[in-house]
Amino acid sequence: MEEKKYMYVLVAICTCFMAFGTMGLVNAYGVFYRPMAEALSTGTGAITLHMSISSLVTGFATPFVVKMISRNVPIKNILAFGALMIFGSGIVIGMTKSVWIMDFAAFFRGIGFASAAMMIITMMIGNWFVKLRGTLTGIALSFSGIGSALASPVLSRLIQSYGYQPTYIGFIIFITVTILPALLLCPLKPQDIGLRPYGENEAEDTKVVNAPKNLDLPFTTRSVTFMSLGLFVLCVVILTGLSSHLSALAQTYGYDANIGAVMLSAAMIGNVASKFLLGALVDKIGALKGVIFMLITSFSGLAIILLNPGGTFLLLAGAFLYGSCFSIGSLGISMITRTLYGDKQYGNAYSVITVITSVASAIGVTLIGILYDVTGSYAISVMGGMILIVTAFLCLMTIIRKSRQTA
Repeated sequence: MEEKKYMYVLVAICTCFMAFGTMGLVNAYGVFYRPMAEALSTGTGAITLHMSISSLVTGFATPFVVKMISRNVPIKNILAFGALMIFGSGIVIGMTKSVWIMDFAAFFRGIGFASAAMMIITMMIGNWFVKLRGTLTGIALSFSGIGSALASPVLSRLIQSYGYQPTYIGFIIFITVTILPALLLCPLKPQDIGLRPYGENEAEDTKVVNAPKNLDLPFTTRSVTFMSLGLFVLCVVILTGLSSHLSALAQTYGYDANIGAVMLSAAMIGNVASKFLLGALVDKIGALKGVIFMLITSFSGLAIILLNPGGTFLLLAGAFLYGSCFSIGSLGISMITRTLYGDKQYGNAYSVITVITSVASAIGVTLIGILYDVTGSYAISVMGGMILIVTAFLCLMTIIRKSRQTA
């Protein structure tokens, strides 16, 4: 077994790489919308529809992926299928001149990402690590923010130089490549190659002994605990939709487009930094308390943006603090689900959560845009975001109270 200890490092690296591609690069997808719309002589809304279809299909396909895992379908087969769906649908989307074909291909794209993205990443890390589980999950998911930050300017320049189609094909190939190391090298569970989860037997280590434990509550979608968790997820994911409007928001405050772009960058830096911090907090004080800290941070950021006390520095600081909501929307939701339902029920519970996440993601950006169109201001959306945070906090309080009664 000694010669296999390097596998823990390998799994950590492979999951980071997969998050960089399947989550980070995908977050930069917006750079293709306008070039696609111009090339196909259609509106941006018609182009963005295929992304919404893909997101919704990902959510509804995830429970089926979990069912395949529970039936012991090899993870290599699932990842290979996911990579094939992502690659094949991407080639079709990149080459077609028809919006309808693009929408049809997006259906298969969604199935691919259900088979080879967020859920598989968090499940693999959770299976392989007991000690440092939160920290390593935070590090892996932070690579999604790094991927977004790096990809946007690079893709924009490539589109200007070579056009959107060659750039899109290269984009899809690279995403597929990020899946291959995990597919070829990483079992879903360490037991598959005669290892145990890292830190499982370190009872003498006081950090492990004192680490918050999973509650292993019985999983049922009709329980108050799960319904509170579902509402919490809905609030947090809709909240992240405000990021797409930060550039326009800055301009309504009288700043130019460059400040708006820097404001978005500040939020993305907050996204990455908060995932590192929340991962460490989860290992130290538990998922529920760690997420409460991040809710307070996000609320503070929105308060600064709403009050707009003046000065670019404070506006950017508010965006940076607001960016911590992304750590809740990915790492926080995953770790709370695992804390409540334990390792054995995590896949079943999180697959249902993914459906809620996909629906919330699909409506979040659009809802904020409608509020702006109706009111002519982003103030209502920012205040709405603060209300969502308060609602999410109350949901966590309900979860804590109910879990104590059940435990």
